[in-house]
Amino acid sequence: MKSFIFDVDGTLLSTESMYMKSLQQTLEENGIHKAYEELYAIFGLPSLDALIKFGIENPEEMQRQWQDHYHDFWDEVQLFAGVTDMLADLKATGVQLGIVTSNTPEEFADHADAFGINGYFDDFVFAGQTPKMKPAADPILKSMADLKATPETSIYIGDSVHDMHAAHNAGIKFGMAAWGVRDRDVFNDEAEFIFETPADILKLVD
Repeated sequence: MKSFIFDVDGTLLSTESMYMKSLQQTLEENGIHKAYEELYAIFGLPSLDALIKFGIENPEEMQRQWQDHYHDFWDEVQLFAGVTDMLADLKATGVQLGIVTSNTPEEFADHADAFGINGYFDDFVFAGQTPKMKPAADPILKSMADLKATPETSIYIGDSVHDMHAAHNAGIKFGMAAWGVRDRDVFNDEAEFIFETPADILKLVD
């Protein structure tokens, strides 16, 4: 592989708890009671899409409230162990590194800037920069176009079925970031690669 494109939440950063607890708090404040596990089903979707999927009224306003609560749970966010070393080692081989995330640029800056990983990447695709977001192919296709990457030598690495479907819709292979996955069964053995640790990704460098 020559082009490695990464999801962020649940893949590079452990953000699940921050997102789900802030969403749960937002919904509770609006009289909507949902269990954590029920909320987890939408983890990985763009925030507005997640609220629409739940049938929330006034999803744009609820999205704003949800985002306002992120910082209440900021101490829940961590960089997964081994990610920095993996990115540094990949970069040293000369491969291309990209990010495709459902975060807005502002959300990404809030979450990722503190961890010093931005400099490893050659391209960033955020929510709102393509007509459709994951699981549609659009953001991955944009990243590949930006990187001048070929489908045969590209891989998208993520932790959700939305990530896998986006990769396959874009015609490239998918690598499961198993360290961020709770339930592998939902992938139905459709992931071409399963990485137990970030270091395992280095085995795919040509």
